Amino acid sequence: MKKIMAVILSLVMLAGMASALAEAGGKPTIGTVSINGAFTLQCGLPEGYHPIPLSVTQDQVTAVIRSDDPTAPVMQLSVAYDEKYYDVDRMNDLTPEELSQLEDTYIEEDPEVEITYGETGYGTQLLIARHETEEMDYIAFFSIYKGYCVEFVLVPAEEAEDKNLTEDQLQLCVDFLTDLDFIPANMPADSKMLVAEGKYVTNFSDYDPETNTVRMEVKHTVVLDKEVAEGLRAGDTLIIGQYSEKIETLEHDEDGTIRINEDITLENYGGEYHVYMLDYEYLETYVILEEEIPEDLTFEDGIVPETGDPLDEPTKHTAQEFIDMLTAGTFPDFASDNVYAFFDADGNLIAVERYYAPWQ
Repeated sequence: MKKIMAVILSLVMLAGMASALAEAGGKPTIGTVSINGAFTLQCGLPEGYHPIPLSVTQDQVTAVIRSDDPTAPVMQLSVAYDEKYYDVDRMNDLTPEELSQLEDTYIEEDPEVEITYGETGYGTQLLIARHETEEMDYIAFFSIYKGYCVEFVLVPAEEAEDKNLTEDQLQLCVDFLTDLDFIPANMPADSKMLVAEGKYVTNFSDYDPETNTVRMEVKHTVVLDKEVAEGLRAGDTLIIGQYSEKIETLEHDEDGTIRINEDITLENYGGEYHVYMLDYEYLETYVILEEEIPEDLTFEDGIVPETGDPLDEPTKHTAQEFIDMLTAGTFPDFASDNVYAFFDADGNLIAVERYYAPWQ
């Protein structure tokens, strides 16, 4: 929990760089979190409070919700996709054992933490972790929705003389969360349509010979909005999905490229910034699919299957030859971010390419 707090608090320097506000159902929304727009987080805000988005990416939103009163407690929001919960619709679906493991993550950071449970007014379960330390009190409200970890943290304002939260202040946050709602986006009913007519880096695993299906972790490039990327400054913390790094150095090239520290570059593509690390595009999970391998699938291999060495010209293989290599259980495998999957207009797998990559 302390690690989470440190990351969120350091993001205050990014305030005002991006706005994800909209109106829905008469209430202000505090962000649209997306693997292509997965859901909207909607609520009515306490009187005098305003949301300020800090970092808005395809897989994460962080924001601070402040009062006009500088001494009033601050609510901090972090929403990030976690592959561990890719098949969890709501936290309500976790088993008692899984809930216990979740509680342990808070207990490990603070053995004296007080953990209780509640729910939003719409029935979504909340884990409530109350921390009372010598420096200050803070309380975390955690939930899971559609594979996203959603956490609100209520902390005393820096200007507040008393760093202990009162019961009235805690009730303010409880009332706020009671009005919280997760609004599903208008996404295709079939998740296969998310990849229709596309080409994506994909990791293949867990082939089932009985059904001739394979698990596919489809990935996509992390893109930062123009306002977020161009508003970054030295001293800020760059948040990319589950990854975070404090910006020590930052340079703007004439071609629009932004160079951060020694290993991160933000490449400008028509006003959107693609994130590169160590000269390679930074990828995160887009969608998990179970796809049947068609008999007419084509597989082009750009490496020597036994060694991983690059080939001058790719070799062409049948669907059965692809399955044989996929299930051989030898190195190099098909789960190293060096495989492209191609999909038809219905989101069906039609072709696979593997190319040489030094990290395979």
